[in-house]
Amino acid sequence: MKIRRRFSVNEVYRPLDVSQYGKYREFWLRCDEYSSDMSFVILWAWQDFFGYEASWEPELIWLRQTKPDLKWLAPVGDWRRADWAEQLRAHVGDEADFIDVPRSLVRIWQEQLGAKIAAVDDRDSYEYLYNVEELATLAGNKHMKRRNRVNKFRREFNAQYKTLTPEMTEEIKNLQRSWTHDENEFMTKMLTAEGEGILRVLDHWPEMGLIGGAVELDGRLIAYTLAEPVTPELIMIHYEKGLPDYHEVYQVINKDFLFHDARSYKIANREEDMGDPGLRHAKLAYLPCGYVEKCNVHWNANA
Repeated sequence: MKIRRRFSVNEVYRPLDVSQYGKYREFWLRCDEYSSDMSFVILWAWQDFFGYEASWEPELIWLRQTKPDLKWLAPVGDWRRADWAEQLRAHVGDEADFIDVPRSLVRIWQEQLGAKIAAVDDRDSYEYLYNVEELATLAGNKHMKRRNRVNKFRREFNAQYKTLTPEMTEEIKNLQRSWTHDENEFMTKMLTAEGEGILRVLDHWPEMGLIGGAVELDGRLIAYTLAEPVTPELIMIHYEKGLPDYHEVYQVINKDFLFHDARSYKIANREEDMGDPGLRHAKLAYLPCGYVEKCNVHWNANA
């Protein structure tokens, strides 16, 4: 008789520690698809706000969100396995809700588990993928509006692009604080938490293999970006902030970073729009070449 391991609320789940980045990355790179929700950087940044915790198993890392409600994220590791029913029962019990599950894992679950998996498309969480060369050069008629904004900025301001170095960390943190302060009137709890998470990441960005750049004007940084190389072809743009007095600076930092420091990559993941109409319009205007599609999933072993 085969004995199933039963779910226990005492299973060891703990917050992530920055020292685990390298080991976590080894598991992450075994996944079929890379979502920013599963990036160590994002989990680390939002850990306090969402109560993220991880359970480290020999073949998979199980992730859960404990605030405001208990939900699971997609497990990290090799998804091409035949024992998902046993794995799910063992680690989340007979019934559980998963959020932001990449479509490729949803398909695997549906093939193996059938009606035990109920998936609902979550368009608001789709992550936008772009051709790096296109955004680095903004060549051609289809990018004329964005190219014109960049040129307008360059005519008005004698600004310089700088590759991010550890010596610039405090300047970047001051810029982030200025952005948070300037936007504070319009802040939501999410944006406040994002700012706190960014400052946390900035304390450890070299340890997590991040790269970035900034725009400097008259000795002051007015925009920055921070990105994570995932594979030799894929880079994730996690953070991009600019002071509101310089309206075109977002187009400038976007283009200049990709041109100077990320042109060797083929695809840039610029994350989701969270259902915000303005953000969706802006992301669509850059003409994505694809998406990381995600679903919310309900698992019911008894269905």
